[in-house]
Amino acid sequence: MSKEDTSVTERLMNTLISKMESMDTDLQLIKSENQKLRSMVDNPATLLRKAGFISTTTPLSEDVSNDAFRGEESLLLKNEPSYTNEQIHLMSWEEIHDMADQARSTKEVKA
Repeated sequence: MSKEDTSVTERLMNTLISKMESMDTDLQLIKSENQKLRSMVDNPATLLRKAGFISTTTPLSEDVSNDAFRGEESLLLKNEPSYTNEQIHLMSWEEIHDMADQARSTKEVKA
């Protein structure tokens, strides 16, 4: 190998080494930023606070009655039997059709 080849090889190696060092530094910076982001995501309240949102609760109004349709009370509408979701899922199709026929016949009698 000539002296010229050695100098070119040496410059190339030095360039590669410096590039690898800068990439390693960048990688370390990205890792630290990633750790900071993970800690922010682990606590959503902190993330929302930094975004400018404010945590607050509104007290319930005293003069407003409960809404029966929202399930705030265990209120039976029209004195019909209530079924839980689990009970309805366990019903057969025949039982579901019987319920629908019964509801239909109840509406016809009242009309």
